[in-house]
Amino acid sequence: MAQLSVKALRSNDSGRLLVRVNKACRAGVPRYGIAKLTDTENSKSVRVLVLGHDAASAIFMPYDIREALGVDKGGNLNFTIKKIGWLGKIWWLLRTPDPAVHVPARLALISVLLGAIGIAIAL
Repeated sequence: MAQLSVKALRSNDSGRLLVRVNKACRAGVPRYGIAKLTDTENSKSVRVLVLGHDAASAIFMPYDIREALGVDKGGNLNFTIKKIGWLGKIWWLLRTPDPAVHVPARLALISVLLGAIGIAIAL
């Protein structure tokens, strides 16, 4: 469990559903890994894309993730972070509200399903 100050994402990350946290606080989650971030005070959790930054005393997150966790910018967040498996990653890809992520993921799923149907018809 870690406690870090909550800060807003930089403007070049705006609109993205990601969290920037120092490598020391990521519990083995790699850069560009998908993790479950849980606020230990209210038990709210959200699946997020994790990137890094240099400050070991802060966690950077956008408004939507702060709202989902029930934390305020400038406040402190007591949290746990847990790596999720490949099924959780697929679920995140399909369910994230970010259209830059879910549209290609859904098109890929449709393509795989159509390919499987084509193979079944051919057999």
